[in-house]
Amino acid sequence: MAAKTSNNVKALTETPIADAEWTIMVYLDADNTLEANGFQDLAEMEKVGSKLGVNIIVLFDGYTSFTGSHWFYIAPGSDHILDDGTIKCDCAQIAPDHKCPGELNMGDGKNLTYFVETAVAFAPAENYMLDLWNHGGGWWAICVDDSSFLPSGKADRLEMDEVRKALTDAGQHLSIIDYDACFMGMVEVAYENRGLADYMVASITTEPGTGYDYTTMLDRITALEVKDAYEICEITVDSYIDAYAICPGYGVGGYPYVSSSIFDLEKVVDLVGKDRTDAGMDALGTALLGYADDYYLRGAIQSAEFKTPQLQFMGENFPFIDIGYFLQELGENIPEIATLTETTFELRDDAVLYCDSVVSDYGGPIETYGMSVYYTICWEHLYTNYLTCGLDFVEDTDWDEFLFEFSMVYTE
Repeated sequence: MAAKTSNNVKALTETPIADAEWTIMVYLDADNTLEANGFQDLAEMEKVGSKLGVNIIVLFDGYTSFTGSHWFYIAPGSDHILDDGTIKCDCAQIAPDHKCPGELNMGDGKNLTYFVETAVAFAPAENYMLDLWNHGGGWWAICVDDSSFLPSGKADRLEMDEVRKALTDAGQHLSIIDYDACFMGMVEVAYENRGLADYMVASITTEPGTGYDYTTMLDRITALEVKDAYEICEITVDSYIDAYAICPGYGVGGYPYVSSSIFDLEKVVDLVGKDRTDAGMDALGTALLGYADDYYLRGAIQSAEFKTPQLQFMGENFPFIDIGYFLQELGENIPEIATLTETTFELRDDAVLYCDSVVSDYGGPIETYGMSVYYTICWEHLYTNYLTCGLDFVEDTDWDEFLFEFSMVYTE
């Protein structure tokens, strides 16, 4: 039975902090299998709340536990979901139409625009951090909404070009865009976010369902005397890693594959290197395209991929590879492009400012340089929607041409 919603009861009477340094906006799409984790993270935020120059605004969309989507202003000590299931939302204060917005499709870019515009209007600040919370699929999508369906019958979700358009339409430059979701630490995702924010925080691999430890994260952020954007990014990474590093070598709850990185989105543009011939992912794709029909060098490229850490979920390897390891192996295997791979590695080093991981005694994907790219030699894993989903990385580089040419041999 759906929980009761009380529109007449306010969580707390506090209003947003005036002249705030930061507003942290959490687009919490729990309209899926992560609903219980969404409640947990909301409770973690409430333990700290908005204070010391930091406002916290949440748009929460649940799955089966309550009706509709709701706005929450996270005041210190607030309790928005009571034991009897009553929801004490702040929709009347926050939403411009002064009522609960109803059941929102969190996989629709228009609602992401609505979220940012509304949160900024309600809690203006000097700096903004956007936290996209949900299942993640790297370049494929984020924010799957299991109550909203496409004509194909699949659940709707935010594709990365849809995220870009939504945030462009919102018209608010972000200091930080953060993904509390799996696999979002990709060059394709970072490039799509260029110009929208200064920094991006994301994981190259899977995240446990419990995601971030928001209590520790917000405690550390609000305690900063000088709330520098990069330092907030480091706190976001470190508090996440710390939450799963309790048991050395394994991680709490058996999650050793925990990693997170900080990306300089301006430097990501240099890494992609549109139209450059001497360095960058565009030049690398062009160079590798020339080896697609060379049997000996095809083997060298496949060997380079084989030696990178495997990014996997429940035993299935995903068609994503660690760019850093791949570049190193390519340079060793194909000396004639060593200069290109070395200069591209340096550009990657500039773009990935920081990476930390839970240490595993047995190796694995956490031994990473912190950024991935789509790659597979298996035609069945070469999704044609990589070409049609509107990724600027695909439009601006030869990487997709290389992938499709390279895998064609396996269709014969």
